[in-house]
Amino acid sequence: MVREENKEARRQRTLNAAAALIRQTGSTDFSMVTLATQAKLSPATPYNLFGSKGAILYALLNRSLDEIAQGGERNASTRRNPFLRTLHAAEWGARFFISDPAFYRPLYRFLLGLGDPVYRPAYMDRSLDYWRNAVAGIDGQAELPAGVGTEEIARQLLLQFVGALDLWVQEELGDPEFAAQIRYGAGLLLLGIAEGAQRTLVLKNMRAQRKRLPATLRFTR
Repeated sequence: MVREENKEARRQRTLNAAAALIRQTGSTDFSMVTLATQAKLSPATPYNLFGSKGAILYALLNRSLDEIAQGGERNASTRRNPFLRTLHAAEWGARFFISDPAFYRPLYRFLLGLGDPVYRPAYMDRSLDYWRNAVAGIDGQAELPAGVGTEEIARQLLLQFVGALDLWVQEELGDPEFAAQIRYGAGLLLLGIAEGAQRTLVLKNMRAQRKRLPATLRFTR
């Protein structure tokens, strides 16, 4: 047991060192030797613990997703209205990223720019779970069109989040615009199924966010 605890401590040292290097350099391009030096470990230890640099970066991604999910669970426990819960899930997700752009921009640039047959699908499945939890019960508050269920809604919320995230990672959306776009986009998706008081709630949210949206997207600097 002590040996396993020591192994976990070295894993966390490696991950913390990788996070520090990302913040220092603004990139994920550091070498494994540099990482080992930063973590005060032997050059072979990061390989022995993780197997590859990509696995280390995906471990960081999953650690960040753990934090996002914890916030989502807190939101779900306090928001009984599924429409409001979904809107707050969108806001929390965006605010999580903009809380530490020096870290999350480079890290997610790696995710968005590199395919991986093992780690990426598993990560994206976990990301979809976040939205599944957010929209749980929404089918009991709205009459969904035939063939449309909460799974389809969760998938579209994930797709619009990833699209806006890519623009933010590339600095084509600033922090306030990114947060507004995520919540506005979630509202736009919900608007198609919201009725009565729920529709009023969604429209109120969209009006509040619309004034924060960029007039145009800036693809040149």
